[in-house]
Amino acid sequence: MKWFEDELRSAVRLCMIPFPPVIFARSAGSLIAQTYISSNPASGLVLISPPVNNTELENLRGRDGPPLLATKLTEFDFEPYFPIAVIANPERMRILGKANRLVQEPEVDKFTVDDLEGQQAFKEVQNWLDKLGI
Repeated sequence: MKWFEDELRSAVRLCMIPFPPVIFARSAGSLIAQTYISSNPASGLVLISPPVNNTELENLRGRDGPPLLATKLTEFDFEPYFPIAVIANPERMRILGKANRLVQEPEVDKFTVDDLEGQQAFKEVQNWLDKLGI
């Protein structure tokens, strides 16, 4: 995960934006975003259908068969002191609501949408960013 965090940090630096970025991540990519957030500044974090926790991915395999996580990854413990949104379809949001620590935090905004690829998801994120002034 350190390598991915370094890659993301380099990409952010290359953008040369004058403020901390809003990080968007989907599915297993949410682990990279949360690794980055744990030690780098951000204006916000949007997780699209994230894993329930890190151990959920320990037994999953990539397309060619290797595990998605080569080693056990400690659960994230950063405090949500910056804007965070979680977007998921209704079934996934129910699962996340039972065990995902961020979804259980009252400070984290949650958006349930039927189609993560559709206009509804885009509008929810757009309205959320407008509300934050970002």
